[in-house]
Amino acid sequence: MPVDLLALTVCAGTENKLSSLSDLEQQYRALRKYYENCEVVMGNLEITSIEHNRDLSFLRSIREVTGYVLVALNQFRYLPLENLRIIRGTKLYEDRYALAIFLNYRKDGNFGLQELGLKNLT
Repeated sequence: MPVDLLALTVCAGTENKLSSLSDLEQQYRALRKYYENCEVVMGNLEITSIEHNRDLSFLRSIREVTGYVLVALNQFRYLPLENLRIIRGTKLYEDRYALAIFLNYRKDGNFGLQELGLKNLT
């Protein structure tokens, strides 16, 4: 749950890596609950196992991630992290990566990541 701290909305990150909840609906609801209205993720931003028809616009509020960003095993076309400016990388995915993006498509090729919205990443 987000907490207002020094005029920025801060929320806790996760450390689940590629593991997911029992079903895709729960996975999406949890992602939305963690990051809706969040501006600073204290820890890791892990976006995994999300279907193609989900509204991810709530991710637009995120400006900073202190750990790593993981985007894997998803089927959505566009990642709306337009306002993400910095990934600090205080913790790295697999001890190597501050940003890890992989396996974001369905095997039949019908759905998958086509565009990253990382327009403000410095």
